[in-house]
Amino acid sequence: MFFKIQRERTLIVKNKIFIGLIGKNGSGKSTVCQFLKEKGFGVVSLSDYVREEAARQGLALNRDNLIETANRLKAEKGLSFLAEKAIDQANLKAEQGVVLDSIRNVDEINALKEARVIICSIEATLESRYKRIKERQDGTDDVDFDTFKRQDEIESSGESSGQNIDAALGLAEVHLLNEGNLDGLYEQIETRLIHVYCKEFQCQD
Repeated sequence: MFFKIQRERTLIVKNKIFIGLIGKNGSGKSTVCQFLKEKGFGVVSLSDYVREEAARQGLALNRDNLIETANRLKAEKGLSFLAEKAIDQANLKAEQGVVLDSIRNVDEINALKEARVIICSIEATLESRYKRIKERQDGTDDVDFDTFKRQDEIESSGESSGQNIDAALGLAEVHLLNEGNLDGLYEQIETRLIHVYCKEFQCQD
């Protein structure tokens, strides 16, 4: 079988597999990445290159600057540029499984699917997501609720040319809902992702 879940919840990956993770700010993407990392997956973020570019430009690494930098890169190099860079990085990873995080538009989804990446969405309400970002106290999340909502609308609706998370979410093959406790989320990751992996790669017992 492609995956084997042991009693200690260890995930053993038998073949190379890529997961593309899409979700809005505060939805729980980092939690999913960390869970899979503990099971042996590598992690690549499409935002890694954006942060590097913003730093080269001497910009503060706040969310507005990162959005602006990402959109500029996509305007100059194409909407799927960051996804293509992430795929290159994922192929260099030693791990047999890699999670690609921070997907934000349909062109990125299409580029990832061409590389046989399984697309997984994670969703939560606006209020739940804002509560999470305040609790994690990341420097890019030091905003009030109105600012958070404005940024969310820009990233979600296509108002920003390089970001249309709402449209991209609809293209996911696996869907996670993060409105309960962590055990509930972990159970979804195990059952829904594993089921899709085995179906997609025709795993056999």
